[in-house]
Amino acid sequence: MPPTHVRKFAAALSASAAAFALTTGCAAESPSKPGSVSITVAGQPTQENPDQLKAFKRKIADFTKANPGITVTGDESVFDVNTFQALVAGGKLPTVSYVPFTEMQGVIARQQAADLTGYVGADATVRRVNPSILKVATSPDSRIYGVPVQAYSMGLLYNRALFTKAGLDPDAPPKTWDEVRAAAKAIHAKTGVQGFGAMTKDNTGGWVLTTMSYAFGSKIQSDDGKQANVNNAATRSALEFYRALRWEDDTFGSDFLIGYKDITNALASGKVGMIVQGADTYTPVVQSLGMKPDDFGLAPLPQAPGGLGTLGGGSVAIINPRATAEEIKAALKWIDFAEFNKYNNEQAAVTGAKAAAADKLPVGAPVLPLFDQATTDRYLTWVKDYVNVPREHFAAYFDSAKTLPLVPEPAAKAQETYGILDNVVQAVLTRRDADITALLDDAQKKVQSAIDAG
Repeated sequence: MPPTHVRKFAAALSASAAAFALTTGCAAESPSKPGSVSITVAGQPTQENPDQLKAFKRKIADFTKANPGITVTGDESVFDVNTFQALVAGGKLPTVSYVPFTEMQGVIARQQAADLTGYVGADATVRRVNPSILKVATSPDSRIYGVPVQAYSMGLLYNRALFTKAGLDPDAPPKTWDEVRAAAKAIHAKTGVQGFGAMTKDNTGGWVLTTMSYAFGSKIQSDDGKQANVNNAATRSALEFYRALRWEDDTFGSDFLIGYKDITNALASGKVGMIVQGADTYTPVVQSLGMKPDDFGLAPLPQAPGGLGTLGGGSVAIINPRATAEEIKAALKWIDFAEFNKYNNEQAAVTGAKAAAADKLPVGAPVLPLFDQATTDRYLTWVKDYVNVPREHFAAYFDSAKTLPLVPEPAAKAQETYGILDNVVQAVLTRRDADITALLDDAQKKVQSAIDAG
């Protein structure tokens, strides 16, 4: 996942109840009602997103009503790899914070999150999270140090309105990279708009290139995170794809210092036809950037012959390692209330969905299910009257989520790796004669050095 000074990944979700409270079964102490305790929780929306801020504050009010002994204060901080260490060292980390999947094992190794194992019983909601997802918050010795609260997978995002203008069927998006290239040509020829685009800076260029490498057939690092594998045939093929669209087809645009905000703005405003991005981009482009819901297209990530699948990631709620036992229990109550009860309690699901719809927030947005499909389907049945997202447009993506393998992000030094690959992407897009093999050979050495440095 890209750094969260670029992308705020911990979205505010619907409220939850005590029936499946994370605090049940506390091994060290009884999970009885805590005394007066105060906690701070990260992820509070800024004033720039008034509807989301209103929903967040209402969630705090509802939680306080249900838990009068706990005071919750919102905090606008989001994870930033450049400042997180200082927050921890200075004791300024909120009680509840959110970190990307890629950072969790490092956080665990550095003891920067509270050990929650003794506070979550066998019937706790967190125990029902998909085991492959829960693994990212679990130490090698099977201790739980966080609660996965959001997961995503990468797909092909496209502007359905531009597809229509270009004479393409928005209900039949490209399934192969050759079809992506052909669609990009059609969009550019018929509308004059950039057919395909990709991010190139703030570690996002390397993040998407890694995704492309998976789709073309290779990982960029060994599974144990000890060996770089940047210079491989799949990554070279992905970069050759970029080169063809840029230098042969002229469908890649002319600005090659593009970040997350730039590319989402371009998609929302109809200035680019297709991008590779997380499915959860629906919420920011529709809610914050004003894209019409019916214009948002989402398709499975195309796979080359031998493709491995699509990159998956997400965010994990952690608790300050300095938190007291009572603060940990209160924080777990908050996480459960804020994130999970819509999956457990029909009344809470309906209440949350009704309020979200009234606030013009998306209900039913495309995300990767944290739990099994039956749990997800039950929730959608409960809230069907309030779903305001055209989920029928994403049928192929939802179907692919059941079968297309999810490939995790690099196990070691992911952000550093992405930053190194940013430079490779920029070079290929700005220099016609860029030597892809030489660029990747240099990147390979740099990534391996970063891994070896520990």
